[in-house]
Amino acid sequence: MKIINSIKNKLFKKTEPKFLYEVIGLEDGVYSLVNNFYNIMETDSKAYACLITHELIDNKVPDIVKKKFFMFLCGWFGGPNLFVEEFGHPRMRSRHMNIKIGEKEKVQWLYCMSKALDMHNPKIVIDDRVRFDGSFKALASRIQNQES
Repeated sequence: MKIINSIKNKLFKKTEPKFLYEVIGLEDGVYSLVNNFYNIMETDSKAYACLITHELIDNKVPDIVKKKFFMFLCGWFGGPNLFVEEFGHPRMRSRHMNIKIGEKEKVQWLYCMSKALDMHNPKIVIDDRVRFDGSFKALASRIQNQES
């Protein structure tokens, strides 16, 4: 009987979900995701409204913006709180109130993130992808500050 219970425990043992920081590939994975995200935003015409919400330098999002997003995502995914340590609480909604973020910008931001996740190597399994998508949808909705 002990052997059967041992086998059942091994077969049906629920494992704790990993932090998204581990799933994405730690710091290198977050860095790659952020680079892909902004590359898509800067080159894909379907993301133009989202791109122009940024103060651009030579039609590119400034490196400091990319760095801050990287720092934020590290902590948000369950890794080191780099953003909080340097800038304090993210207060994402209030930090974005001076930028018009309507439905179009939100949808385009999610489009860029979805494509960046599609490009991620190694590929993200479906259960974890659902977690990422849900988290990003919640964040995008939180910072939207215009109806249209």
